[in-house]
Amino acid sequence: METTFSNFYERKKEIDLYFSAIKSLYNLKDETKQNKTMAVKYLNDDFLKILKSNALIMIYNLVESTIMGGILEIYDDLKQNGITYKTVREEIQKIWFSFKFNQVYDKNAHHNSYKNKAIEIINAILNDETISLDRKATDISGNLDADKIRQICDNHGITYTLDPKCRGGCVLLDIKEKRNDLAHGTVSFVECGRNYSIETLNKTKEETYIFLSNILDGMKKYHQEQLYRKTS
Repeated sequence: METTFSNFYERKKEIDLYFSAIKSLYNLKDETKQNKTMAVKYLNDDFLKILKSNALIMIYNLVESTIMGGILEIYDDLKQNGITYKTVREEIQKIWFSFKFNQVYDKNAHHNSYKNKAIEIINAILNDETISLDRKATDISGNLDADKIRQICDNHGITYTLDPKCRGGCVLLDIKEKRNDLAHGTVSFVECGRNYSIETLNKTKEETYIFLSNILDGMKKYHQEQLYRKTS
């Protein structure tokens, strides 16, 4: 899980730097109010609101990249250790079967396509072929909030303990919704940023950090102790 943790820390540094820059601009804006002769570009309210909206997008990207990265590292470990259907826990068996079946699923698919895929799946199990999964098996589709992340962990048999300070990751729902609103143009960046103070955004950021750290600790234990294996 070294790569996922490394990327998590690097993205946190980027976000913290961005927040520091926004705070500096707000402080500078307050100074200009006191000193009318000070001319500073880009200190109008709309621009600062846009910056706050971008902060939400950065936080959401951290959420998605962290969860996706952790799951994919686990999948890589399955492959590298030659894990087969018979030796993997039931949750992974179900994920693998759905992954293989969805490769052929189509409302217009001919019945022979399903037949051939069924034969392929049966042979893979009987011949103890190594399980191979990719990002299509993760069930991550750009709509991650705390409930979805808990579902993904449960589906893989990953356990974790959440610090009460993150409040169960409840802020992730708002982050996801605002990110989707901005991505789809439902609201403008100015409209979105208007509803957030720097203090609120910082609290959102910190709770997200704690939630993701807790989930990553669970993934790390699952990965290191190979808890994806079937228990005897």
